[in-house]
Amino acid sequence: MDILTFITKLIEFTAWPIATVGLVAMLRTEIKSLLPHVKKLKAGPVEAEFEREVKELEATTKARPQILPPPEGLTPERHMLLQLVQLNPRSAILEAWRGIEESAVRVVQDKALYVPERESHSPLAVIRVLNKENILSAEEVSLYHELRTLRNHAAHIQDFSPTTDAALSYIELASGLRRALKAATE
Repeated sequence: MDILTFITKLIEFTAWPIATVGLVAMLRTEIKSLLPHVKKLKAGPVEAEFEREVKELEATTKARPQILPPPEGLTPERHMLLQLVQLNPRSAILEAWRGIEESAVRVVQDKALYVPERESHSPLAVIRVLNKENILSAEEVSLYHELRTLRNHAAHIQDFSPTTDAALSYIELASGLRRALKAATE
C-alpha cells in the first residue's frame, strides 16, 4: 500500500466521526436546550425519567396547593423514610408507596366501602372505589396513579437507582397523599 492509498483510507474511516463531533460542537447550545425535554436518558445509574416525572408532579402540586393538605410536622413514619432515603433511596420509595396503600385500605375499611374480597388489597381496586365514592379529588386520584407508576419503576427496573433528591421529592408527595387520605376519614 502506497502513501496516497493509506491517506485516502485514513480520511475515509475518519470522515464521519470528525463530521459528527464537529456537528455536535456547532449545535451544543441547541442540544442543551432540548435536554429538559428528553423523555428517558439512562447513563449508568442515573434514571432521568424518574427524576423528571417526580419534579413534574411536585411542580403540579405546588402550583395547586389545594390538591394536598399542608404538612403536619415530622411523623414517625416520615422520619423513618427520611432516614431510609439516605441509606437506600429505592427502598424509601417502596416504603413510601406501602404507606399510601395502607392509608387507602384504611379509608375503605373506615368508611365501610365495598371492595370484592379478592381485590381488597389491590391498589387499583381500592383507588377505583375511592374515586367512585368521591372521597378523593380527581387531582388526588391522578397523583395516586402517577406515584404508583413511579413506584413500579423503582420495584421492577433491575438497575434502577434514583437520586436522593428524587426519592425525597417522592416521599414528600407520598406523605401529602397520605395526609389527604387521612383527612378523608375524618
